[in-house]
Amino acid sequence: MKGFSQFLNEDVAEIGRLSHLDHAEDHALNAGHKGVHHAIRTMVGVHHALLGHNTPVKLTTKYDGAPSVVFGTHPETKKFFVASKSAFNKTPKINYSHSDIDKNHGHAPGLADKLKTALDHLPKATPKGKVYQADLMHTPDMRKEKGSKIHFKPNTISYSVDKNHPEGKKAAKSQIGVAVHTEYSGNKHENLKASFGPDTSKFKEHPDVHVMHTHTDAKNANYKPEHRVKFFKHINAAKEAVKDHDFSHLDHPEHQMHMKTYINHTVRTGETPSVAGLKKHVMTKHEAMKSKVKMDRTKEKIDVKAQGHLDHINQHTDAIKNTLKIHKHLSDAKHTLVKSLADSDHYDHHIDGKKSGPEGHVAFLGGHATKLVDRKAGGFASSNLLAGGIQKAKKTK
Repeated sequence: MKGFSQFLNEDVAEIGRLSHLDHAEDHALNAGHKGVHHAIRTMVGVHHALLGHNTPVKLTTKYDGAPSVVFGTHPETKKFFVASKSAFNKTPKINYSHSDIDKNHGHAPGLADKLKTALDHLPKATPKGKVYQADLMHTPDMRKEKGSKIHFKPNTISYSVDKNHPEGKKAAKSQIGVAVHTEYSGNKHENLKASFGPDTSKFKEHPDVHVMHTHTDAKNANYKPEHRVKFFKHINAAKEAVKDHDFSHLDHPEHQMHMKTYINHTVRTGETPSVAGLKKHVMTKHEAMKSKVKMDRTKEKIDVKAQGHLDHINQHTDAIKNTLKIHKHLSDAKHTLVKSLADSDHYDHHIDGKKSGPEGHVAFLGGHATKLVDRKAGGFASSNLLAGGIQKAKKTK
């Protein structure tokens, strides 16, 4: 199992280009004892923020926009550019003009149109010399006004805001709405480094550009005394369960990966993670691997590999049970915070017509980011995973 410093260094390397962030409870699977304690320190910091106390934890709101747009003054050419996430490809796709966009993204006309809108309007508000990344939230063709609300649905979540609210007024007038979540610094494109939750007050006010600020005002959250009691019940239970706990079962070359994919599976199905469920998951994955090969010798190797993993699980049953217990306590503590934070937003959120919370939040402590997202059935994470599964199924038909 990798040490926590290695885990953090790998995490920083990965989020330097903003590709993935982990859930608080998954720190236990990433880095054992130190991962658990980092998750606890982060969440206790969020608890203090909810109480209005000073805390080293920085809290931002995640917005469910699409596509992700990288934009600003290119550090080498000094010209304004826009790009999709392909800005960070081995061969970056950088766009300075509509013709560049047609050349790089003409195969995806929807994306190309949005990038052209970004190129036309974002220079009006973006600070010169800066590079940012944002989720595109709305353009005029994506918005509709119904009753007293402005509505837009850039991805899985539908957003609505009162048209007389300052944010509603900005949205209604704008040509583009973006949630800016990252600022990049560096004098060369390939060396750009990310910093999260940038100070968006540096953006100029312009009626064509609606900058949706990502900083979370935790003091507006509905953090009741009973929420605090429940939060510390699970935090203390996690602390107790991790004492003298043996995480060495995660040293198996594929076990850590299978535990994480299995837990994601349970997010989709709503079932409670268990050792029996993990075994079934491992067997299902190996059977799927066998179905893709023809040679008996290769199938036998997969069977041997599967049996070896099952033997490993049987040898560490008690430790795995306790790891799942720790994971659940961290998850339940996190969901208490997420539930309270959901009330701090001035947008209403719906998924498939049903009221939901926001996508979630990101907490930063010591330069490292942790996702605080509702993974329970009906929450954003389960809905998003389900939607991804549906899209994948459609593509395979």
